[in-house]
Amino acid sequence: MEKKALLIEWDPSTGKRAGNINPRDVNLRCNAWQNMDATPAVELRIIEDDRDMSQYEGVEGVTILNGKDAINAAIDANFPSKIVIEDELIYAEHVKSKIRSKKINIDKLPDDKNARLKELKNKYGINGIFERKPQKV
Repeated sequence: MEKKALLIEWDPSTGKRAGNINPRDVNLRCNAWQNMDATPAVELRIIEDDRDMSQYEGVEGVTILNGKDAINAAIDANFPSKIVIEDELIYAEHVKSKIRSKKINIDKLPDDKNARLKELKNKYGINGIFERKPQKV
């Protein structure tokens, strides 16, 4: 059976999903595929039963995805990777040592936290930073 999924717009303040989709439906699995930074917020849910897909056709804010390629393309387009500090002590000490040795000019780092962490990780090799990419199907 070909994998199917729904890309659903939703309102984080109310929890209401487009098409009145029930987020507690056990046959609509969401593996942390939510983007609340997007407007409107979106989530992707894998369909795990043989439900009639015609109920979602033409519903505003709901996109039917057929097949792994379409699902993975939607994941790439809607769910960016997150840069996080995984070990605060190692991160802080490594940044301090690079600033003291003048290898990093803190005034030239980006204001945006995500961009700053990405630059510290990729350009300066700072330890303790990890990039979490969304899981594919």
